[in-house]
Amino acid sequence: MRLAALVLVLSSAVSLAADSDTFFGWSKDGSWFAHQTVSGPNELNELFFCSTDKETQPSWAKDLDELERLDGRVSCVRYADPNRAPYGWKSQLQLPKPSPLGPGNMRIEKEFSFDIERPGYVIDIGGGKKVTCYVSGLRDDSKVGNVYWHPNGRWVGAFIDGAFVHCDVPLKAGPPPSGKPPPKKKGR
Repeated sequence: MRLAALVLVLSSAVSLAADSDTFFGWSKDGSWFAHQTVSGPNELNELFFCSTDKETQPSWAKDLDELERLDGRVSCVRYADPNRAPYGWKSQLQLPKPSPLGPGNMRIEKEFSFDIERPGYVIDIGGGKKVTCYVSGLRDDSKVGNVYWHPNGRWVGAFIDGAFVHCDVPLKAGPPPSGKPPPKKKGR
């Protein structure tokens, strides 16, 4: 009995020490998203504001534009102290309910792609077309957790092995993340 209790306590401590991410959602126009990572033995808290498209200016707070960005597959601003983030940033986001099924007939595949050039999770966007969302460090035993779809269907993000991974490829020709409505068609 004591041994079982000790094993339970030790396994709980190990799981608490593991890295963990939180996804806060996308901006309403889809031009940026936010997530937080807690990692390491000192539980380092880092808050990230990331642009969904490198070619489009995000609609986030103007003071974020003045900060240095970490440019990888997506461009992000990092706060080592989340308390220094712009006031009211959470109110600018929407977090959809997690679902493996997206708008229309889009869905996440159960199998990963282990292509050497672009490993990752695979999205079936319909019509026989598939998109691979890059994941660094993908393993044979990797698991997909919650999947989040932006309401316009253009963006998706998933938890892979507990880490949030935003797809760096737009999924379909939904409204652009500029927030500007498409031009109206003129009648005859």
